[in-house]
Amino acid sequence: MEDFVVKVLDGIPEYREFMTVDELNRSSEKLVSKHGDKASLFEVGTARNGEPIKCLKIEGGEVNALLFAFPHPNEPIGSMTLEYLSWMLVSNDEFRRRMNTTWYLVKCVDPFGARLNEGWFKGRWSLKKYALNYYRPPGYKQVEWTFPIEYKTLRFDRPLPETKALMKLMDDIRPDFMASLHNAGFCGAYFYLSDPLPEVYDKLHKIAERFNIPIHLGEPEVPYVVKLADAVFKMPTVTDAYEYYARYLKKDPAEVIRSGASSDEYVKRINKDALTVVCEVPYIYDDRIADTTPIGIKRRDIIMLGIRKTRRNLRELKRRLEKVEPYVRKDSPFYEALSEFIRVGFESLKAEENWAKRDPSTDRQATVSEAFDTVAAGVYFYGTLRYGLFYRLVSEGGVDAEELKKHRRWSLKRISQMESEFTKLSNYKVISIRNLVGVQLGTILYTLSTKLKLG
Repeated sequence: MEDFVVKVLDGIPEYREFMTVDELNRSSEKLVSKHGDKASLFEVGTARNGEPIKCLKIEGGEVNALLFAFPHPNEPIGSMTLEYLSWMLVSNDEFRRRMNTTWYLVKCVDPFGARLNEGWFKGRWSLKKYALNYYRPPGYKQVEWTFPIEYKTLRFDRPLPETKALMKLMDDIRPDFMASLHNAGFCGAYFYLSDPLPEVYDKLHKIAERFNIPIHLGEPEVPYVVKLADAVFKMPTVTDAYEYYARYLKKDPAEVIRSGASSDEYVKRINKDALTVVCEVPYIYDDRIADTTPIGIKRRDIIMLGIRKTRRNLRELKRRLEKVEPYVRKDSPFYEALSEFIRVGFESLKAEENWAKRDPSTDRQATVSEAFDTVAAGVYFYGTLRYGLFYRLVSEGGVDAEELKKHRRWSLKRISQMESEFTKLSNYKVISIRNLVGVQLGTILYTLSTKLKLG
């Protein structure tokens, strides 16, 4: 099986840019018109903008695998993974037979959000271009985090139309394997698994090395995640988040969490033996993200520094948002996203602060990777994106164009300042789409073949 996987990965082309929603749809239609004996295209639901959500079904065997891209609309790498995988499957009969899998591929589960990001899909990547064209909805509008849940005081039963489409598809096919195709922004490669799978950890590390992407050795995405191996974690759940907030905030966690369960949590209700996988790969990286040299400063002190800087930026954005509220559209997706990110941001920082003060793991020396990740990535990279949401909000137009121009000029200046600070801290490299697809697809194929015990 190893030889087949290697050949598949070697065949990934040198993609120069990300495909738009329309380009992905046209490619799927072309694939089915050419290979109708192996593939079909069907509608699984309708997005909140009225657009159909389509799924490619590629016949291949007894195991059902569900792979969906754009679980967050600013994460297009998975769509390119499915673009290549779909065409490879219909052209490689032997590989399809060996995998013994019927594939359900949703190249874009959130076309509404994806279209709001298309401004940065083409041409050379830069942080400023990304920020000025960036959109990510609040948690309760994210496909990945709007599955129904009832847990203690938390009740969520408002799945999006896109989420309902996925739920119906899961109910119908009862996946044995599922990959929600996320990607990160600035970090190393890291992986989530629903279940421990020790025999695959080394393969995950090697696939990242093969495509020249360091594994992530900075801070984990959330403090409460369970580590299985370096850069390999147990899939986090909303119930994990609930218990974390219950421990580190003096309030009902349901007041903080306004979203629902994840796709992993839902599919496990349908098929408890399903294996779910997430491979997070970034657009850019810096070699320091994999440098574990101690720096002589406590990890706790570095974390607290990041919290102070991020909190200062959130306060600034909150004051600005209050100033423009009389002039902007309250039904704007950018207003909704920014106001919720600010609210959740303050709550998350308070919980992280309490955790960092109390958890003994923060008492040791920080490493280069942890310090770099906390400040360069956490404060400046991701912070710039919040200013980007503000820019897009005040660029939409409103009741006072002149007033909004003033705030637009401010946001452009602030984004440039943040980008400048980021470039001073980081000598980052843009990763080729081919390498990103390689790590993501390699993760899918190695975990699936391991679960199926394919030799």
